[in-house]
Amino acid sequence: MKPIKVGLLGMGTVGTGVLRIVEGHQEDLQKQVGSAIRIEKVLVQDKSKARRYPVEESRLTDNAWDIVEDPAIDIVVEVMGGIEPAKTYILAALEKGKHIVTANKDLMALHGAEILAKAAE
Repeated sequence: MKPIKVGLLGMGTVGTGVLRIVEGHQEDLQKQVGSAIRIEKVLVQDKSKARRYPVEESRLTDNAWDIVEDPAIDIVVEVMGGIEPAKTYILAALEKGKHIVTANKDLMALHGAEILAKAAE
């Protein structure tokens, strides 16, 4: 099977943890999911900033639309927090037919019905 390609919106504490888990547990993930999971692009505020967890510069972007509009990205993981611009990016990704993963409780509490309705479309 071809790898599942993920775009990660945010690389703070949670985003770094997601990256470490996905990259550090590939064998287990492949057994569970049936294919490799690859984090293709990662949204950061400053591409030149030193990071606790190294990521190739070619995978970093400071423009969320590079992830949302990339037809190769299958899943968008939102770990930015806050309502905006997270809501805008999630709705746009859903419009493009992408799957979404978020742990953004504030966003889901306030706009969950709208996001779920868009996902159902």
